Amino acid sequence: MKLFQLISFLSCGAVLLSACGAETKPPAIDEKKLFDSVSRKAQVAPVQEEDMVELIKLNGKIEPDEAKEARVYSLVSGKIQKANVELGDYVQKGQVLAQLQSVEVAGITNDLSLATSNVEMAKKAMETQKELYEGNLATERDYLNAKIEYNKALSELNRAKSVSAISGGNSASYLLRAPITGYIIEKNVTNNSEVRQDNNANLFTVADLSTVWIIANVYESDIAGIHLGDPVIVNTLVSPDKEYTGKIDKIYNVLDPSTRTMRVRISMNNPHGELKPEMFARVKVRGQSSGRMLSIPSQAIVLDNSKRYVIVRQQDSLSIRPIELIKRIDNRAFVRGLNAGEQVVTSNQVFLFEALNDR
Repeated sequence: MKLFQLISFLSCGAVLLSACGAETKPPAIDEKKLFDSVSRKAQVAPVQEEDMVELIKLNGKIEPDEAKEARVYSLVSGKIQKANVELGDYVQKGQVLAQLQSVEVAGITNDLSLATSNVEMAKKAMETQKELYEGNLATERDYLNAKIEYNKALSELNRAKSVSAISGGNSASYLLRAPITGYIIEKNVTNNSEVRQDNNANLFTVADLSTVWIIANVYESDIAGIHLGDPVIVNTLVSPDKEYTGKIDKIYNVLDPSTRTMRVRISMNNPHGELKPEMFARVKVRGQSSGRMLSIPSQAIVLDNSKRYVIVRQQDSLSIRPIELIKRIDNRAFVRGLNAGEQVVTSNQVFLFEALNDR
């Protein structure tokens, strides 16, 4: 009961003070303690000597390796009876992709059967003429004519077999098979689709994606800095923090008139299939070195009145050091005015700069 009365008394007192216009001031901030706390927790990075290598940033796209890509066409006209695969499926070499019903295949099968029969008849006729010739019942010319007809029938049979082997058909059925092992990256047919022999569009595209190409576009202003064999670092939108390394192995020395860019190619191993066709890629090309210079993280620089400074930590003290910026490449700045091995502050540096200036 006494505790309740005490709380009520304090509450009434607070109300009276407020009514009388009394104000409560926040406690004063100890600037020295704040500075010491921030300076102790400040992150630092060493001044390093590095090769000053220009980085050229390009945009590109992942494409299948053309040497490991196969487009599948139909050699005959007909109707798709059944499509056995879908886009993105993994197929083995020789696997049936689709089955086609074709009148042309039926005709090819009939020609093969007819040619086989003709060979058998011509062979029997030749053997008969040979026996008659040996018994002096037929002339040598009759025997030679029979032999010529047999050779013609045999030649026609070989032609029919070749056509049948090329078409890959049997009876009225034509099978589209995968020419290589890989992924279906393009499919242009469905069940009951009509296929014409004179259609130049491929029905399927199969690609082995164990290696892929990255085709990047180079603007005219950057062409002079691109060379065959330049090392590159590639990032994708799927894994922006993961870096893939490679080299430029092809420069297409022509410009696209619509974009005014030149294309370059980077061949890259893709054993786990992480790089997929049509993915966008960011490419950083490491150019030739301009020599070794001191570098620091770019975020360590403080700009004040068009001059650049950094905060240097020496043992337990901080000091402001003016610097000269030579070049900024990606997240590194090449500078003069520092010594290798010194530690520069990379966090809260603006606050520390102002605090040190006020002292």
